[in-house]
Amino acid sequence: MTIEIKAVSGKVLYTATTASDVKAALVEAVKSRTYLYGANLGGADLGGANLYGADLYGAYLGGADLYGANLYGADLGGAYLGGANLYGA
Repeated sequence: MTIEIKAVSGKVLYTATTASDVKAALVEAVKSRTYLYGANLGGADLGGANLYGADLYGAYLGGADLYGANLYGADLGGAYLGGANLYGA
């Protein structure tokens, strides 16, 4: 299955061809050090994801579930986190 991570503008930032869901696609993008400026991840289930060092500057994460996600070293500058679950992140 192909999963695209898009910016709020609609621009495709990353295309995953082997990921089974958005969480797996995002982890894959982070591992490949993809620049995810302005990624639209609103409402995504990212609980427990390893987002170590992710470049999510200006990302839209409104309502996303980041419960237990590893955000160590992640750049969330300017990111929108309204309504996001950050418990244990």
